[in-house]
Amino acid sequence: MPNQPPLSGFEELFSSYPPPPTDDIRDFPDLLRATLTRHAKWFGLSGEYLVDSILLRFGIYTSHLPEMLPADRIVYHPAADLRVQIKTCCRPRNGHFHFSLTKGYHRSPTGVQRYAPDDFDVVALVALSENAVKFTTERQQSQKLSVGEIARLRADPCASLERAVADLGFLAPSDSGPLPALTLDGGVAHG
Repeated sequence: MPNQPPLSGFEELFSSYPPPPTDDIRDFPDLLRATLTRHAKWFGLSGEYLVDSILLRFGIYTSHLPEMLPADRIVYHPAADLRVQIKTCCRPRNGHFHFSLTKGYHRSPTGVQRYAPDDFDVVALVALSENAVKFTTERQQSQKLSVGEIARLRADPCASLERAVADLGFLAPSDSGPLPALTLDGGVAHG
């Protein structure tokens, strides 16, 4: 059998091991600001998966989008397919979770920029330490989610999504009757 020599540079990929598990974030959300910043990608991804989890519990499917696109998910809501931008805040400050509706990074070649009006349809504001999500169509660059809203968001996790869908001008499912029950194979249950 002929021997295929590896391409130059690939040796390092095959010989490297994943970083060892870290204990420095196990006390979340009681972490130093530097630790939160160092693991910002992890927390952002956690927020995205929390949105997926909440929506899937209500039979609403999502698709991940590539990181270079302005929206994070396509949400297949019964009224419309929505482009959703997800913003995550780890813990409250002065009674509010604070969100910056900008894209990019300060050290990137393009820097930090505002979103264009057609970049997404809905924003999901994730209060990660509270496992709560608020969906909105508001476009202000600086947004807040009050700690006082958390109980209502937990009690009805999709209510803010339904309001956002209505704000976009789509018929909310509550206006057209209950959503059909989905089966595990994706079909509609018949009763």
